[in-house]
Amino acid sequence: MSGALPRASIAARLTLMLTLVAVAGFSTVGALLHIALQRELLHLERQGLEGKVDVVQHFIDEVQSAADLGELRHHLDDTLIGNAGLRVWIVSADGQVLYGGSHVPPIRPADPGRLFITREDGVVLTGVRYALRTGAVLPDAHVLIGLDPRPREALMRTYDQATVLVCALCVAITVVLSIGVTRRGLRPLRRLSDEASSIAPDALSKRLAAHHASFELVPLVKSFNRVLDCVEDAYRQLEGFSADVAHELRTPLAILINGTEVSLSRERPAEELRDLLGAHLEDLRGLASMVNDMLFLAHADRGDRADKLAEVSLRDQALGVADFVEAMMEAGRHRLHVEGDVRVRADPSLVRRALINLVANAARYTPAGDAIMIRLEAQLGMARVSVINPGPPIPEDERIRMFDRFWRGESSRPKSSERHGLGLAIVRAVARMHGGETFAHSQGGVTTVGLTLGPIA
Repeated sequence: MSGALPRASIAARLTLMLTLVAVAGFSTVGALLHIALQRELLHLERQGLEGKVDVVQHFIDEVQSAADLGELRHHLDDTLIGNAGLRVWIVSADGQVLYGGSHVPPIRPADPGRLFITREDGVVLTGVRYALRTGAVLPDAHVLIGLDPRPREALMRTYDQATVLVCALCVAITVVLSIGVTRRGLRPLRRLSDEASSIAPDALSKRLAAHHASFELVPLVKSFNRVLDCVEDAYRQLEGFSADVAHELRTPLAILINGTEVSLSRERPAEELRDLLGAHLEDLRGLASMVNDMLFLAHADRGDRADKLAEVSLRDQALGVADFVEAMMEAGRHRLHVEGDVRVRADPSLVRRALINLVANAARYTPAGDAIMIRLEAQLGMARVSVINPGPPIPEDERIRMFDRFWRGESSRPKSSERHGLGLAIVRAVARMHGGETFAHSQGGVTTVGLTLGPIA
């Protein structure tokens, strides 16, 4: 469709896929490390607060009288020196701030065991609150300890920036490596593509070299070469078929043209022209029959299967053929016998057509007065149809090619030029359309030609 975006190449898609995998992988790793580090820092922060609680509690335990409160403040000041992020408030039972400021800082709960304490400058500290052990000097007092979270947050930001930078660098390295690896991995495919592009109609015998392909591409190369074998066979067959058709049509057409030209060269009686047209009509009917046979063979070569299947008795079909060819048998003083019977699922019209061609072929080479036999038998789940006749032996080179189109055998054989040479080719097509095959052998002055059909009903 015009205007549609071109599809991305395999290399681009593989690179994109590896890039997405790298981004997802490094992002996941970075997020997990961020969570782990954050948990560890929070744990250390909580431990630090608990340690400060112990220190403050120790100082408070040393307070024995109100006079010791000044010493307590001095100890707490010394503890806080050098630790600007730590704040301590001691609040009495009546809400009076005994240490840490002039008033109680705003407090809001965080997760269990922790508080958010807002310092005078607005900084929110992470803290804890605990009640002092009951004493005579500070009864029911409690302590607030807060820790500035900004150093931890600054550390996390620095870590996150470093993680993003490292992950981006790793993704970039992955992209570069994936481009190189993909191009290297696709090099055999490009080589095979170049080899495939060099295959042309005048070089159909060329094949892709499997040793150039990687292990994963070997099945593809073998399948492609098998397809090339089929294409070459089909091309050669089509080429030969076209040449045969041209050869077969040239002679009768030339005869028709020459006869017509001669007839038109001078005035002729109507009776003579009628005879000429009758002869031409007979030749044209022969050409039409040959064209129909070629169309039938073309459909069979295309892989068409017999579709009008029915359970038939081959004996009944053979007897029907015997009645049809009775006149031909009498003309050659031949006798036709039918032996056996097999029921099979087949197309009756195609079976009769094959039997007529087989019997006609046998009659051409059977001496006058001899008998022709149609033998029907079951073999390995298939029906075997054999047409047996006495006659001259068939040379091996002819036996191999006798089912080819337009093959008539040696011109020295009797009556070899009186037919188009498609009869046995049609027999082979009928056999293939029923999942069978043809066979022929000649021995001891007896020739057997036939086909198999299946399956047996």
